[in-house]
Amino acid sequence: MSQIYRELNKLEEKGLVKSEVKPQEKRPDRKVYQLTKGGKETFLSWLNKFPDQLSEQYRSRFLMRIFFSSRIKLDELAFQMKRYKKEKEDQLRYLNKVEQWIKDYSREEKYKDNTFYWNLTIKKGYMNVATGIKWADECLQLIEKKKRKKGMFYC
Repeated sequence: MSQIYRELNKLEEKGLVKSEVKPQEKRPDRKVYQLTKGGKETFLSWLNKFPDQLSEQYRSRFLMRIFFSSRIKLDELAFQMKRYKKEKEDQLRYLNKVEQWIKDYSREEKYKDNTFYWNLTIKKGYMNVATGIKWADECLQLIEKKKRKKGMFYC
């Protein structure tokens, strides 16, 4: 069972959601969850209580390795930086899909108000990914420059 279903079961035990099994033809029955009145109240209470610190604390095992990279080969560092950049490019492709889903949902009247806010979160995602790609590109240029400079001393 995936994490989301474990969490939904906990919410159901607390009476915040209720579930209903819906039979399907030629497919397994599906369980549909819905917020209860108490669940809606709890959700709205949570939604209106913003944390004191709005920016997330950030711990990156990758950045920690970059910090100590004087102890590894530049080629290895460049390889890992390229892997990071590829991950960011994959995230960009995923964000493009999500943006399309939002456009598709925006055609439905019941989601029109929501799509404005969904687009705000996508904008943050795009900016984070673009910054990551730019950072990786600049680091790769600096690594290449350092490799060329280091090569000059071994002539």
